[in-house]
Amino acid sequence: MSEKNPFSRSFWRSPRPPHAFVLTKERLVYAGPEDPTRRATGAAFRVLSRPLPDDAFTEGPGGAPVAGPAVAGALQRLLAEAGAKIPGASLVVPDGFVRLFATDVEDAEKNPRETEDVLTWKLGRAFGDPPPALRISWRAAGGSRVLALAAPEAAAASWEAPFEKAGIRIGALETAAFAVSALASPVAQGPSFLVWADGDTATSLFFADGALRFARTRPVWSDAEEALHEVRLAASYLSASGGVSDLAEPCAAGPAGAPVVEALRAFRRERALPDAAPLAFSALLPGATVAPPAASSDPAALAALGALAGDR
Repeated sequence: MSEKNPFSRSFWRSPRPPHAFVLTKERLVYAGPEDPTRRATGAAFRVLSRPLPDDAFTEGPGGAPVAGPAVAGALQRLLAEAGAKIPGASLVVPDGFVRLFATDVEDAEKNPRETEDVLTWKLGRAFGDPPPALRISWRAAGGSRVLALAAPEAAAASWEAPFEKAGIRIGALETAAFAVSALASPVAQGPSFLVWADGDTATSLFFADGALRFARTRPVWSDAEEALHEVRLAASYLSASGGVSDLAEPCAAGPAGAPVVEALRAFRRERALPDAAPLAFSALLPGATVAPPAASSDPAALAALGALAGDR
């Protein structure tokens, strides 16, 4: 994979800068060391946030959000409050900002350049006709299966641009579910799955043999049972029969209170299965502190701390 593609590094937990930002349609969130003159130790963090106006984004190709000048303004205010020199940072965006695809490509890892060409051709039309230039990241997931993240280059570049203008190099660009999953790594040691349902999407990540085997993002409808059915359908792709999964494997889910998460917990209770492990600050970062304390219940703050996980 090209080192010029920051999505390329999102799947591999390479060392990270000790700072992270989360960009959503409603706000910009920063997480870093509690003492701005020192690196984060894994025990003490601070979280800062600035709201964004309703017109902070415009609709780009395939509906992807393109960041406007308001994001740069919020970043400048955030940096002034942070009071720290931030030469590099990770950036997390909501799962719904990008498209997550599962497809088949023979010998993907043997021919990475050809694989990227195939994915560009396969995925391009999902964003419109003619297809726009895409930012693509992929990884092999067993057999011929390939998991890929894709976003229009115009949108991805607009998310990074305010940071570049502020002298901050974005060293990793990833989605919230993958950022949180870095903190939940113990859940992924055997056959297991994770559901992250912050905002208007739910992402399911399925693991086996210590590796990611399948992933799917779907919109969250008002009907929680329908959303849960989508998770079961995603799990069925891993079964030989192709039927709807019983979701009996160990799992983790969050944020607490999300309708699909509560539906999953109820589903497991009805079948006398262990409860889903919480994707929450107290469970994933025991002993750590965050300032202000209210940030410990903020899903965006948890995603930001997940983006720091590669540095600890």
